Amino acid sequence: MTSLLLCCPLTGLISVFLGFLAHRRIVAADGRLGGRRLALAAIAIGTSGTVIWLFSWDAFGRWYLESIEDRIEATTRAVVNDAASGDLTAAGLAFDGAVVPMPEAFTAFGTAVDARYGSLLGVSVESPRMTGTTMVPRMETRLLFEFERGGPRYGAAAYSLRATMLGQDVLPRPKILWIEIFDPTDGELRLGEPPEVEGELNSAAVEDDPDPQNIEAELEPDQDPTR
Repeated sequence: MTSLLLCCPLTGLISVFLGFLAHRRIVAADGRLGGRRLALAAIAIGTSGTVIWLFSWDAFGRWYLESIEDRIEATTRAVVNDAASGDLTAAGLAFDGAVVPMPEAFTAFGTAVDARYGSLLGVSVESPRMTGTTMVPRMETRLLFEFERGGPRYGAAAYSLRATMLGQDVLPRPKILWIEIFDPTDGELRLGEPPEVEGELNSAAVEDDPDPQNIEAELEPDQDPTR
């Protein structure tokens, strides 16, 4: 598949180059050589093929990322609601097998979510970035949660993106590595342990928290929130 994707634009460019070269020699021959139409056809086909490939590659990339984001949103919504409802088995299946939290962690997280916010109605992926390696790809992203109570809340999470190759499904199935819900008032809620470098996501999310009360809660007592 990769060789095919790389070969398509290469053959198109070669076709254009050879077509121009042949057309130049035919014109210079002053009628002694034929094939002018074939040379022009090679230029036209190579150019159109390359343009079509570029648009197709861009469309494929957009579809691929959107599909992964849709799966991330569904996985995140399921694990938060499963933990809140006490279905620890289902919640554990959403995590990467190497980093599944203890049942006590799921219970504490789910109880706090249910008490503070109720059900998770929706979640949106914001500012995703790919990390990890080619063999072990990961995606880290900021999340915007829409809960039943308390308004929108920012959070962050990381996911492993191992391909499964189940039937015709070639897209990776995201598995959660860690997940956080930022709450400056009552304290952050976390499942899993993010590395120290992920503090950048945390601070960025608090700065952009859509709830003004949460932003004011982060200010020092002697700071004026209107400045």
